[in-house]
Amino acid sequence: MRKRGNATIEFTLVGIPLVFVLISTIEMARGMWIYHTLAYAVKEGTRYAVARGQNNPTPTTYQNVCNAISQAGTGLLPADLTLSFTSFSGTSQPYTANSCPNTQWPPGNNAGIIDNQPGQTISITAFYPFTSAIAMFWPGAGPGMNFTPAPPQAACGNMVGFCLPASSQDVMQF
Repeated sequence: MRKRGNATIEFTLVGIPLVFVLISTIEMARGMWIYHTLAYAVKEGTRYAVARGQNNPTPTTYQNVCNAISQAGTGLLPADLTLSFTSFSGTSQPYTANSCPNTQWPPGNNAGIIDNQPGQTISITAFYPFTSAIAMFWPGAGPGMNFTPAPPQAACGNMVGFCLPASSQDVMQF
């Protein structure tokens, strides 16, 4: 009996699942890295805001906090990063990190708005899309997987990919 070509067939049968497992492992690591970076960036943005309350000579703005988040979020695209800001007065509309307004946040003045005073709680929520490269191996899937956002991830709107959430809450310090 001739057994020529057995090694090629066996390698093919074992190699295809092995490549899929390798790519899946890399994609899981990439997704975890993006999520951790997002969570870290949001925490840094919250820390930036709580340290600059009513006793700060220059008021903190949405844009300043967005810049702090963008700088801490190495590798995150600001155009894809959706942010919502919540203070005692309520929640802002969602902004992308590169379209935050240059108005004061958290709001505060002597006319009864006290969101920037010490002891007040603020929070920042962020959503970032994750599109897996595994989808390019699935027949007919197109350039990436599309997931329909479900609440509370509906803030992601029409983002392509899976919507990764992160939030941070802290108390105004100064």
